[in-house]
Amino acid sequence: MTTLNYTVYLKKTVLASFIGLCLSQSCFALETLSDESLSDTTGEGIALLPTDAYMVFREAGANESATNVLADRTKDTGYIHYIPVGPLSSEAKASGAGKADLYMYGLALSKSDDDSNSRLANTAAKAAISSWGTATNPWILKVDTAKNIPTFTQDVGSSKNTETGDVTYMALEAPLYEVGARDAIGADAYKLKLAMWADAFQRNPNIVEGTTTAVAGQNPLDSGMIARIRLQAIWNNFSINGSKIQLFQTLGGATGQTGLSPFYDKTLGLSGVLRFNSGDATNLKLIQKDTDTTNSKTGVMSDWQTIHAGADSNLSTATSGNCNNTGASGSSIGSGTGCGYIVQKRTRTDTREVQRTWELPDEYKNNVLRLSTRETATSANGTQNLYTPAINGGLAPSFDANEGVSIYNLNTNLVLGNLYQPLIVGSDGKNFSLELARIPNKESIYKQIYTDYGYNGAIDSSYKGSTCNVYSCGTEVTLGGKKYQGSSATHSSISIGSVYTPDGGKSLIAYNGADAVGIAFGSNFQATATSSVTGTEVKYAQRNLGDETWNQRVQCNLIWQCTTTVGHLYQWSYIGVNGKIETPSLTIKPNNANNCTYNCNNTSGSTPIYGTSANRTWSDTNLNGAAWQSTANATVDNLIGASNGKTGVTLPSTNMVPTPTLPGVALNNLGSAVIDGMLIQHMKITTKGL
Repeated sequence: MTTLNYTVYLKKTVLASFIGLCLSQSCFALETLSDESLSDTTGEGIALLPTDAYMVFREAGANESATNVLADRTKDTGYIHYIPVGPLSSEAKASGAGKADLYMYGLALSKSDDDSNSRLANTAAKAAISSWGTATNPWILKVDTAKNIPTFTQDVGSSKNTETGDVTYMALEAPLYEVGARDAIGADAYKLKLAMWADAFQRNPNIVEGTTTAVAGQNPLDSGMIARIRLQAIWNNFSINGSKIQLFQTLGGATGQTGLSPFYDKTLGLSGVLRFNSGDATNLKLIQKDTDTTNSKTGVMSDWQTIHAGADSNLSTATSGNCNNTGASGSSIGSGTGCGYIVQKRTRTDTREVQRTWELPDEYKNNVLRLSTRETATSANGTQNLYTPAINGGLAPSFDANEGVSIYNLNTNLVLGNLYQPLIVGSDGKNFSLELARIPNKESIYKQIYTDYGYNGAIDSSYKGSTCNVYSCGTEVTLGGKKYQGSSATHSSISIGSVYTPDGGKSLIAYNGADAVGIAFGSNFQATATSSVTGTEVKYAQRNLGDETWNQRVQCNLIWQCTTTVGHLYQWSYIGVNGKIETPSLTIKPNNANNCTYNCNNTSGSTPIYGTSANRTWSDTNLNGAAWQSTANATVDNLIGASNGKTGVTLPSTNMVPTPTLPGVALNNLGSAVIDGMLIQHMKITTKGL
């Protein structure tokens, strides 16, 4: 069932007949168009002005309310079935291929609601095209006659053939494309929405459609379907204004020589200008924005970890070693470098994630043709890969909102022949063919088609050809005091994304900056870069091994006297707060009279003498008077090695990670593209083997 909603305004005059049509059961209206508004209209025909219009293909059944049609997309299962015909080739049979069926479902035409994943807006206010054209510029279905059209008869040498004829044609013309500030009444025509979804699949040639007979390896409900691809297509914010199609009988003069087939003569011909425009893209450039998603926060500092316990001369976390920290008083003391330090470290890992996004300017965000295939998990029959509603029943699927290919600001202006270079529809009795006729070697024809771009000097103005694009399409026309683009251009153009004109519409150039946009995979332009840095702080406790010496003295004949024998006392002094040296546990007293020293017992004693157990004992939990330090110390750095950090380093209070490197362009964006000045000189499409 096709659900339609619109109103048509019409008027009959001497020159034009305007007939009121209503194509839905729920609305019908006639309105008078003034003679003034029709003063520029010529020919016999019908003017159509759809208002409050939208359309969608729904499932078969009773008429639905407009509210339900707009709100419920699950019933968008009305379809057009494209059926393959003809026998399979031997190659296809050998490879196991079958014919391919295509069901096009839910075809919808409405006003754009700026939603690239909705086939139809959910309210009439958002969906209805308020006026597709204006009273001055309506749709036209007319019959007219063009005078002095050149025949196919070609020039011979320097002799110019001037044969012409009159061509009567029937034409369907969309409203013209308005130049400059647009009439508010017809503004919706430049913001259309076209949407559909489709199932294409290969069929098992051994199973008749509709059968439920089981086949080995297949579910009977599959009805012979072998493989399926499901596609959704939605185009927001485009216009077909300026399009036209002409149907006529061709003139004669084709002799079969120099490439012109007699088949061209007096046969069915078509010509047209098909215009699908999203609008000017001069200012379509991506806007780059970087966001620090971590907000520059720092990581969590770890607890202090002992990496050297001060019990061995080499780096070690062991609490015993050759420093002899637990030795008895008087026993020897280790003097290696590591015995003088206890070292701890702590770390903090900072992470910085920067997300770079590229956004389109607001006026371009929804000028997009989006093709997607991924269904959401909640889609009806979404997991049934071999189902399609036309055969198996079921509801229309829902599609992922961000997946697929997005084609931004597509402008397609195709010129398909004209009255003197027709698109010919015909058959040789076996095969069907479409042929865009060759351009005859006839000055009165090719000068109307070709363009002199001035590459060899001055431009020859006798060549009238020009290119149809979103900015221009031939000679402008004026209706009711308003200017509109023409439809007389002879060359085609296709542009995608950031494309502009440097010369008022004569040519197009694709902008090639890093901020250009065109074809993209997915609907989001973004990149994320993450970097981490681990910083280490080192602190240490320090003790120094002191060596106090003296000249021993001895008593001889009751006289004390100094000797040359040197005595040694080895003991630790601990470096406290602010570098203060804690008092050692043993001292050697000076003898002021003899300037020599003696041991604590006033006897010569024996040397060396070592500190007590209390003097040599320390640990990370009992520093024995030492204090933690963090100033730069090359000896400590050498002891612990670079992998454990470095003294004298204090971690900043802010995130220490530099900004990660991000790509300068969105990697899912292929950029802009343009095909400009395309002229089809001859084209033929023919079916084969029927």
